[in-house]
Amino acid sequence: MRRKHKVDIGFAVKAGEQIISDTGLHICMAEGCFDRGAYPAPKNRQELRSHIWFCLNHIRMFNSQWNYYDGLEGEALEREIRRATTWERPSWKFGTGPSAKIANSEPFEDKFSFFDETETKTHIAAQSLTVEEKKAYALLELEPGADEKAIKQRYKALAKELHPDHNQSDPAAEDRLKDINLAYAVLRKNVKSL
Repeated sequence: MRRKHKVDIGFAVKAGEQIISDTGLHICMAEGCFDRGAYPAPKNRQELRSHIWFCLNHIRMFNSQWNYYDGLEGEALEREIRRATTWERPSWKFGTGPSAKIANSEPFEDKFSFFDETETKTHIAAQSLTVEEKKAYALLELEPGADEKAIKQRYKALAKELHPDHNQSDPAAEDRLKDINLAYAVLRKNVKSL
């Protein structure tokens, strides 16, 4: 593959630190220019937030020649372009990110009864619940409005299944058990005589 060469910007940059005048203004960093440097330019691709300052004529020349991707080729260039398409933020395939489990576990609310009546009946109880209660029902894998006996039975089954004595090699089970305990505490407060 052909190697890209750095483009000549048409002028030399002064060596050393940015020059600042007695009045506190930046002086153009082009060699031989002593005009006010009012326009910032990045030092290099690795230091985009660190600037050198130029006058209007020299910033125009700099901008017309500067190329962020200069020197990158092949796989490095491809990686850089992929990162730029998502604003350098991590991304996942639709429905597979860290919050997908939570989104899929929350009960569906059909407030306007657009769907089957049988499905909306199960969620009528969920309409009056708080977000915390809905998450608690979802963690216990129960329908909203389940009776206290069903809640207690499900809690005991999950607590037994996720107990650290049974899952010594799985630290995630202990975290899930903590979440189950919190969910049970929320539902216990809201369902009488549990």
